[in-house]
Amino acid sequence: MREMKKPAFIIVLIALAVASCVSQFTPDIVSQSRFLTVNGLITDENRQYTIKLGLSKPLDETSEEEPVRGALVSVSDDLGNSYIFREKNPGIYVSDSTLFTGIPGLTYTLGIRYNGFYYTSAPYLLRKSPPIDSVGYEVIDREINASGETEKAVRIMLNTLDPSNDTHFYRWTYDETWEIHLPFNNIEYEKRICWMHEESHNILLANTEALTEDRITDLTVTTFNNSTDRGQFKYSILLKQYATSREEYEFWNGVKTMTENSGGLYDVTPISVKGNVICTDDPEEIVLGFFSVSGVTDTRIFIRSPLSVPDIYRERCVEEVIYADPRLPGLGSVIFILNIYDNDESPDVWELTSNLACLDCARFASNVKPDYWDEGFGK
Repeated sequence: MREMKKPAFIIVLIALAVASCVSQFTPDIVSQSRFLTVNGLITDENRQYTIKLGLSKPLDETSEEEPVRGALVSVSDDLGNSYIFREKNPGIYVSDSTLFTGIPGLTYTLGIRYNGFYYTSAPYLLRKSPPIDSVGYEVIDREINASGETEKAVRIMLNTLDPSNDTHFYRWTYDETWEIHLPFNNIEYEKRICWMHEESHNILLANTEALTEDRITDLTVTTFNNSTDRGQFKYSILLKQYATSREEYEFWNGVKTMTENSGGLYDVTPISVKGNVICTDDPEEIVLGFFSVSGVTDTRIFIRSPLSVPDIYRERCVEEVIYADPRLPGLGSVIFILNIYDNDESPDVWELTSNLACLDCARFASNVKPDYWDEGFGK
């Protein structure tokens, strides 16, 4: 039997957390080994908001961040209203969406009481985000090496404009969803079709303050080639645009610079990047992260089969090809038939695997069709 292949499609996301280090960054901070981290976002979307609190790991440790339990968390506005965030999971504090939705034009402040100390953010105006003018895509020939070789790739780009010339500082995030097909005839149809979902990991920003017009033109959101199955069948991307403050823009731009120089977004603690939360009882205490207040608009596009993609699942799943042999040890318990090729004048040919994920795509993706799928692509 051929050497079995690892289920690469299951662990591909691990690669997102691995980045090559240019140089090691070690901040000159010795008086405080653990830092309160605050990450939260208030928008004008009618949804539940989340504030995440943690204690950062010491710089010489590789342990995960410790969640902060038992804090009292609230958000207040400049009209005197205060909204409690209740602890849903360790370190995760959520609002009641029936009681609180951010309103453009109001100013919001975060308050945290933890371990006998009080922490607060600066107050921030919730700016209304202008609509995204357009989102499109193109198939490009992208150069892949110094000898001039190219590959086909899909580039997603956007245009946006604020006619009032009032936004200037923008941030974007996106969610990708794409349909996958396992190409095997010996598994049930319902187990062959699934949907993959991935949120953006890169920091996407723009600043128009120095321009005569508050306009963003042809900004690249993301690109992908045929090494992924995003472009094989049906692909959709939901793009969100945030109207941020200057302070938030500078924070994320600092984090972006740091991660580009030091590693991946989730591999570093942005100690050198000034946040907007302070401890009122001890102003010298370092607090990490940022409490964001941003208006948001969004748009979704649908793309059908933009690239010719190799049969990646057959390459990853098929471990052996044999003539049909019902006496094969372990058949149906540790070895499974993926595909059957009928031969009229000789025994059938089987493609085999020991990887259960290759028998049911729900083991690594979702088998629930998104509710917007048929409307976007048509049935």
